Amino acid sequence: MGLGDVVSVLETYRGREKTLRTLQYGLLFLTPAARDSPSTKAVLEAISAQVGGVRVILRLFDDLSMLQYSKEVLRQSKGKDWIVRWLEVANIVVDQLFFPVEHLAWARDVKILRGSSSSLWHASLLLWAASLVLTILRSLRKISLMQQNNVRLAAEEKERQEEKYETELLTIIMHAADLLNALNWLPNRPWSKPFPVWQQSMPGFIHLILPVDGIVTF
Repeated sequence: MGLGDVVSVLETYRGREKTLRTLQYGLLFLTPAARDSPSTKAVLEAISAQVGGVRVILRLFDDLSMLQYSKEVLRQSKGKDWIVRWLEVANIVVDQLFFPVEHLAWARDVKILRGSSSSLWHASLLLWAASLVLTILRSLRKISLMQQNNVRLAAEEKERQEEKYETELLTIIMHAADLLNALNWLPNRPWSKPFPVWQQSMPGFIHLILPVDGIVTF
């Protein structure tokens, strides 16, 4: 990848978001290498947290683009399987709630608004987890429908169907990895001990490697 390609990526919102996400989780992934130097480990975690804060600030400007995306999804969902359509509608509602809740949590963190932000961050995590679950269920339903219709397709259509199948499968893998992190960060996680810091970095690398972009990502 040349300098021009790097610039082209960084000039786009999605490119910057993916770069920041990779940097945020990449720094966490390096923490085991600094286990003999607590100060270095603390620096890596602090920089990662700052990069995560940048991503939160960038999401302050996502509301209109998310609204446009939601309208487009609703428009395209007409005529689809009713289960897929209602999962998409539920997903849109959850995503639209996520952004203002996160904005309010950030506003309390920086003292624009009074009060504790912990309950709002908890709520935003729950909304993110719900969004991930709905996306996974939607992809599973789409895969089920594709398997049912596959026997009636011509060879060329089967090839296109296979590409869609792979896309949905990648979506499930990525969102399942994110869901593990979302549950891990909850105050009352389903397991006793939190993941090591470096393990929390794995979803970031999965998103980097796999060519499917999510909408709401921490």
